Amino acid sequence: MRAKDVGVLVLLAAIWGLSYLFIRVAVAPLGPVVVALLRVVIAAGGLLAWAALSRRQGELAPLDRRFLILGAANAAIPYGLIAFAELHLTASLAAILNATTPLFTTLVAAAWASERLAPRTLAGAALGMAGVAALVGWNPGTTDGWFALAVVAMLAASLAYGAASVYAKRSLSGVSSLGAATGQQLGAAVVLAPFGLATVAGGGSPGPVTSTVALAILGLGLLCTSLAYLLYFHSIAAVGAVNTSSVTFLIPIFGILWSALFLGEAAPPGALPGLGLILGGVVLVSGLGLSRVMPRWERRPG
Repeated sequence: MRAKDVGVLVLLAAIWGLSYLFIRVAVAPLGPVVVALLRVVIAAGGLLAWAALSRRQGELAPLDRRFLILGAANAAIPYGLIAFAELHLTASLAAILNATTPLFTTLVAAAWASERLAPRTLAGAALGMAGVAALVGWNPGTTDGWFALAVVAMLAASLAYGAASVYAKRSLSGVSSLGAATGQQLGAAVVLAPFGLATVAGGGSPGPVTSTVALAILGLGLLCTSLAYLLYFHSIAAVGAVNTSSVTFLIPIFGILWSALFLGEAAPPGALPGLGLILGGVVLVSGLGLSRVMPRWERRPG
């Protein structure tokens, strides 16, 4: 890869690493459902604006059942679960746990196709789960039931991403990257709207919404979702899907860095060994086979 292409991947990882910081800032005053709803609404608005500015409105597809399913599985559900988890986890730990996404993607793809898993895949999955156990087992918060539930929520979010990737590959043939991403965010907004409005009406968002919280939400929607997708599409076109998937290895590093710099969060005691085991599992499970099970526009880990 050229230095410019490597720079784009590093920038993308840095931006996606910021998403955990922004969620951590916004979720306490707004609540998980409202954070997820605002994220998809702002992201969809940003993508629609880009389509208009770049005169690519013709690539936008009608909002149908495919986008409602994809919006739920690839945005509404994981965004909400990650936001909930960050009420009880540090941003750095959430970023590390979400690095399990490629593991779940490969397992879901194999199960969907009723394929027998190769020994390397099984070994990689076991190694990745050992990494999760290392993180959870060495964290002093494990005696808290909310902590355990938050870890489960993060793993469920990774599973949702994996299932959504496989579904998208099978159902969105011929849809452009911009059209798929925009339709996904709009579908998620439709799914989340009733829950978000009910939360607000019921006084479920404790507030107050400060300027810092507002900026975090804008950054989450525009920077970490709209712009990140555009960079990701560019990278896939420039260096290919397999090379682009290497961003998975960088996101947790930036998640740890940003949370330490801006939130003063110390990395959990098992961060380095846990991260090493998880990423080792990703290498074994995905490898070059990653390009066969994930769509070219939606191979994202976070």
